[in-house]
Order: sequence, then structure tokens, then C-alpha cells
Amino acid sequence: MLRCFAFISLLVAPIAAVASLSTVDEISQCVRDNMPSKSSTQTIVLRSINRVGDVTESSAAIFWQQDDDGLSKVLLRFSRPLDMRNSGVLMLEKTDRSPDTFLYLPSTKMVRRVSSRAASSSLFGTDFSYEDFSRLVGMADDASKERGEDSEVAGRRAYVVSATPGPESGSSYERVVSFIDQETCVPLRIESYEDGGKLRKRLTADVSKLSREGSSWVSLHQTMEDLRDETRTEVVIEQIDTDAKIHRKMFSTRELEAGSN
Repeated sequence: MLRCFAFISLLVAPIAAVASLSTVDEISQCVRDNMPSKSSTQTIVLRSINRVGDVTESSAAIFWQQDDDGLSKVLLRFSRPLDMRNSGVLMLEKTDRSPDTFLYLPSTKMVRRVSSRAASSSLFGTDFSYEDFSRLVGMADDASKERGEDSEVAGRRAYVVSATPGPESGSSYERVVSFIDQETCVPLRIESYEDGGKLRKRLTADVSKLSREGSSWVSLHQTMEDLRDETRTEVVIEQIDTDAKIHRKMFSTRELEAGSN
């Protein structure tokens, strides 16, 4: 599975080793190896801009942890605006299918499972769908992937990997193309195509905002564009801890609801 965890920082592999990669499996392994060793926390700001330029801003925290079996768990919890405070999404990676996804809204005071049919729904009014977010955290249910011709993003050489979402994933995309930085294995751009080969969404990392945090490289500013709706959402990382201590019980539906109390 190609792990394109764009919100989570990626450790730097030696440039000489990275530059010699030739297969999809090698590129995938490089991205996996560059994940934090066990856990990570981030504080982010999301700015959603509609087609007339109105801006809606929110803040959230992302908690990520990897089990001993190599499967990831992610909790996204909002702190503002007030009407979204304590809203959250929990994703639990599975080996043979799309992740289990759960949503909590304080207004309903209950946790509900997000079905694959809702994968293309907007995540809290942003330009990210549940599927987009699952892909960012490395949980995409891809049936296949293949290597494309190397490209360039903002002056940086990039590997190109084209993925076909699995038939049971509920994906609204027929193809997702990732451009992976050859020096750091950080995803620099992700393009999502609808049926008929029409580009629907494009996630771009600001290469001027690539920052080394400890032993990790982080994309501190990214933008998701919805080319059909002419909207975009900017993601800014304000704080990050790539070696955070997180208790396993945080990644449960019980804690997803209890964390709002």
C-alpha cells in the first residue's frame, strides 16, 4: 500500500538510495520507511475558500499511531469554530479493505460509522472527502498501482505512481496519481481523476514550506483544490511532534465520544 501521509512528517532517506528507486514497490517502501516510527501529533489550521473568496477557518488536532502489526490508526478532532468543537473522525486501517471510519458530532451525541457509500462526502465542509483523508493517512483501498514516467514539481524531480481505487472502496475516482519527491519521498502533488479521465481534485504541497523537524521532513503548507466546484482548502501545520506518546485507548469509538466531555 502506498502510504501518502501528507499531513504526517516523513523521515529522510539517504538521497543516493532514494534516487536509485525504479519500481513501484521500492517507491512504496521508501514512503513507508519514512513514516514516523510509532506515533505523531499535529495541530493544524484549515482555511476553506469558496468560489467568491469567502474564507471559513477551523483548527484541529491529528493523532496518529501504528500498531505492532504495522496498521495505522488516526484520530482527527476539531477545536474550533465553536459549533465544530470536539467533532471528530476516527479511522482504523484494515489489511483487506477500506479503513473502518467513525464520525462523532456533539450535536447528535453519538458515534456513527461512515459507510463506503459516503466516502466521497465532504469532511466537515472542507474540500477533503473521507476518501481523500484516508489516502493522505495511507489507508487508501487501491486495487492496483503502476509506475509512471518521472516528472517535475516546482523544480523538484518526482516519481509518479498511478493508483486505481478498489471496487469496494466506494471511490468516486477512477484513478489517483501521486508525485513523490525523489529526494525525500514526500508527496508533492496528488491528482484525483473522475470517470472519463477528468481531473477533479489536486492536492499540492508548497515546496518552499518543506521543513526539517528533528529527523523528519514536513510539508507545512498544502492546498486541496476542487476544480469542478472552484473551491480550495489550505492546510497549515502549526505544531508537530513526531515522537509523541499516545495511549492506545485514544483510538476507540468510546474515546472518540468520551473525548468531547
